[in-house]
Amino acid sequence: MDVSFNNWGEAVAFLSERTDMALEGLMALSAQQMVDQQVIAALVASHSHLHMAADTWRHLASATLPITHVRSLQNDQPESVRIAYSERVAYWEGIFRKALPENK
Repeated sequence: MDVSFNNWGEAVAFLSERTDMALEGLMALSAQQMVDQQVIAALVASHSHLHMAADTWRHLASATLPITHVRSLQNDQPESVRIAYSERVAYWEGIFRKALPENK
């Protein structure tokens, strides 16, 4: 990638944009990993009882949701980070729903 600048302002803008993109990607990954850690903690705490693991995970997720929103407001997290978190929560919710069919 060949890059050239006409002045320091262009160079700073270029670096700022790239840095912001990289940080946003790392924050989105962190949000996904936070959800994964909650699921893993719920599974470990519940051993082999999948129903209990699903319930524990939902409890952990709901307990940390206000904290997550406060952090997102304090840190002014990008929308993509909040979306990544929500998508990961939906992913695990789907896994539990497939593994635990509703009683008919």
